[in-house]
Amino acid sequence: MLLRSWITFSAVIALLQAVVGLLSVLQHNAVLSDLLRQRISVIAQMTATSFKPIIDLGLPISMIRGGDAIVARALEIDDQVKAVHALNPSGIIVYTTDASRPKEVPHEVLQAMLLSKSVNWSTETGEQIYSGFNVVGRDGATSGAVVVTYPKDRLEASSQALVSKVVRTALLIWAAFSALSYLLLRLLLGTPQRRLARLENVARGEPDADIGTDGKLPTSGPGAFWRDLFGPQIRQLGANLADARRQYDEASRELGAFASPVAEDSRPEGADTVVATGPAAETEIASNPLRSLARQIASRLAPLAAVLMVSSALILGVITLGNVNRSIEPELSARTNLIATVVGEDVQRALATGVPLDGLVNAEGFFADMLEQLPEIAYVAVATGRVVLEVGTPIDPYLAPPRVRKGVRSHPIIHDGKEIAYVVIDVDPAFISKKFLDVFLDMGVVVVVAVLMAFEIMVLMTSRSLTAALDRLQRLAAMQAAGDFSKRVVVGAHIAIDRAAQILVERTEGLSAQFGAAWQGVDGSGARGARLATLQARYGLSLNGPTTLRFSYFTDLRLALFLFAAADELPLSFMPLYTRAAHNPFPWLSESVLISLPLGGYLLAIVLVSPFARPLVHWLGPRRLLILAAAPTITAHLWLYWATNVPEIVASRSILGVGYAFVTLACQDYVIDNTPRDERDRSLGMFSKVLFGGIFCGTALGGVLADRLGKANVFLLSATFVLISALLIFSLVGDTASRRDGPRAKASRPPLLASLRNRHFAALVFGIAIPGNICLQAFICYLVALTLDSLGASPADIGRTLMVNFLAIALVGPLAGRAAEQGIPVTAVALSGGILCGISLLTAAVWPSQIAIFLAVLGSGIGSGMVRGAQVSLSMSIAETELKHLGADPVLGALRTIERFASIAGLLMVAALAGLYGYAIATATVAALSLGGAMLFGISVLGKSGAGPGSRPMS
Repeated sequence: MLLRSWITFSAVIALLQAVVGLLSVLQHNAVLSDLLRQRISVIAQMTATSFKPIIDLGLPISMIRGGDAIVARALEIDDQVKAVHALNPSGIIVYTTDASRPKEVPHEVLQAMLLSKSVNWSTETGEQIYSGFNVVGRDGATSGAVVVTYPKDRLEASSQALVSKVVRTALLIWAAFSALSYLLLRLLLGTPQRRLARLENVARGEPDADIGTDGKLPTSGPGAFWRDLFGPQIRQLGANLADARRQYDEASRELGAFASPVAEDSRPEGADTVVATGPAAETEIASNPLRSLARQIASRLAPLAAVLMVSSALILGVITLGNVNRSIEPELSARTNLIATVVGEDVQRALATGVPLDGLVNAEGFFADMLEQLPEIAYVAVATGRVVLEVGTPIDPYLAPPRVRKGVRSHPIIHDGKEIAYVVIDVDPAFISKKFLDVFLDMGVVVVVAVLMAFEIMVLMTSRSLTAALDRLQRLAAMQAAGDFSKRVVVGAHIAIDRAAQILVERTEGLSAQFGAAWQGVDGSGARGARLATLQARYGLSLNGPTTLRFSYFTDLRLALFLFAAADELPLSFMPLYTRAAHNPFPWLSESVLISLPLGGYLLAIVLVSPFARPLVHWLGPRRLLILAAAPTITAHLWLYWATNVPEIVASRSILGVGYAFVTLACQDYVIDNTPRDERDRSLGMFSKVLFGGIFCGTALGGVLADRLGKANVFLLSATFVLISALLIFSLVGDTASRRDGPRAKASRPPLLASLRNRHFAALVFGIAIPGNICLQAFICYLVALTLDSLGASPADIGRTLMVNFLAIALVGPLAGRAAEQGIPVTAVALSGGILCGISLLTAAVWPSQIAIFLAVLGSGIGSGMVRGAQVSLSMSIAETELKHLGADPVLGALRTIERFASIAGLLMVAALAGLYGYAIATATVAALSLGGAMLFGISVLGKSGAGPGSRPMS
């Protein structure tokens, strides 16, 4: 037990270190790539400015003389620039520094230029980074662009250096925490392991076997807690094994009596006693008892595992954060030097044409535009002992002509071999701090995602390597101690626990063989037959042999569910952007509505197939349905990877909706069917936590990976996650009977109209349920990504913002339930949640910014968490009272169907408004729906006479 637990802990910590390290390197590459693009954009802007006067005259970019010389100047600014191109609006290269003189830019570059909402844009391929700046004429039309090509050698070198540091650090941390985990596990499990090791001898019935105490070890005083940990439970298990041995000896002795000749049967003629010979099931699914020894050991190991994982991940994250900051510092310095070089060369060029230094005009405007690309530069000035021209606001209040000031950089301007002026650059420390803060937040996301994934793997590995063996032994020992030898289990022989269980299995099979031999020696009637029938009933014996028990655990399913949920949500942060970039074969359709179609198809598929999920589970069994649903889901993710137009994306997302409905509902039914009734609420609560944990991790991880690997490649990871999930289901989940011989369940139509005739139910649907779903689908899944993208946020920023919503739902949901248990009316909880959601969105609509969107997402998550449980409780209360004649399940089905159809209609409506009036108006519309719905629901509650069902607290 100790060795297995230590191997599990060490393996999971190693996996955690690998995940944190990998994601940290990816995030470092994304940050450094972004900084490189911004710096290269300044070079592109400087070059594009030279083409602007001709473009303003209405001439095409190809009419400029000396265009090759203009683009060649960029090479003098940065010798690492590979090539500079000037191109027309269709992507045809007009001027270039590339000796091979390519005819056009790559497709990815042209697509980035066409989709860009601003004059500066960037993209990258496997080998190059491209940064462009559009040349816009007086009429506002794009007449061309300048593209700077930069090799990724510097990025790859920095990445490799960071990888080397991360690997060394991770190995040291892993070795240290592996050793620490062994010491802690030895303290925690050392004594229980020694006692459990003796179980094999106890099971054999050896007289010297004793697991009650550990010799001379004291049972009180310092350290007694650890020495006697799980002592009572292990002693009870030992007592059961001893009783099982006695029951076996007695059963074997009584059955052995049938092996010898006996006297003539004295039972009267005609008295028949038939031994029951009904066939026994070959395999039986057994659930895990709530207070089993295995669960108690796992409950002690889980906090220890969590502390070790979080600590090791945080240490690696903090050390890696310092390495990342040191890695990007040279790039920040290079950006400052670039500004000085550009300003100095422009001044020198002006002086060479005879323009005096004091006669420079329009320089401030040019430098101000350039500084927008490098926001960390707060102030730039050209000075000769006095300030000649300046742009920005100085950070240092004493910023003035003196050459040397602490924290302020100066660069000389040389003309005719003499220094005639110098450039003063003031860097905003707040921006640098913010950039490092962004890196810290991204690292925090990486650590959280890695810890959650590692914890799920830890739970599964602990269950398979330790707790499952204990459960098997404890169940068999308890049954045989009570004289029940009807069951057997499949065990290995690797550890003492398995060997003890194997002894019990051999006894069961031995008694079954004895019973079969005895049965052949009697004719089923008379006194001997009667005694044999009594023994059969007493010891649970069967001619068909013992039934094989296969234990059913939610832990068998939870990692598969977690990975599937994560795979489904990986594209959430960029799916609208991915759809917008695809080819649109319907130019007559508004772009905003077009972008919403994949999500609409996904939701519609869920609505249409959900009624058929339970009948299919009833017919096929959860395991088979889960495996069958995985194949089209994997295909759909791969289709998204290769998709080039919007119809393909819509079709593949619709298939994903079908897969999501089948998988989640089949998992839920598996939990319900294989969990004792008194443990069902706990297991369903764990199901929801694992599902939201996967959604949370997928949302956060998808944005980080899209920033580094590209949006399309994320779908390959999604397909991989689903494949791993299917393999886990195939190998771990029990194949419950599919009940094909029984009546096949049919999908029934929910009573939509009959339910809506009740005004309280209608107020709940239209006031709480529908606005809440529209907020989730139209705002969270649609508007947030588009709004943040328009504000300049990256996919990683979008993912980090969206994950707050699901985190808030997961945390607030249980708290809202507890508030209701404390006497707060459920109606007040639901009403407060709706109002909070509406106010949060309204604030973001009035003051659109990244921080406002973040707060709106957080507020809507808190509101949704409050509404989620309250909505179910209120609907159940109405279904059990005012709509009792319809039944609870049909009423809940009507609620789900109505809110899902309404969310699709609301999504399309909001998308149309976004196209016509902008994202702020669309967000305000969703806020108005939430506030209006809350008002409607509040009026319904106030108008309710007496103590109606809506005032009942959640149970």
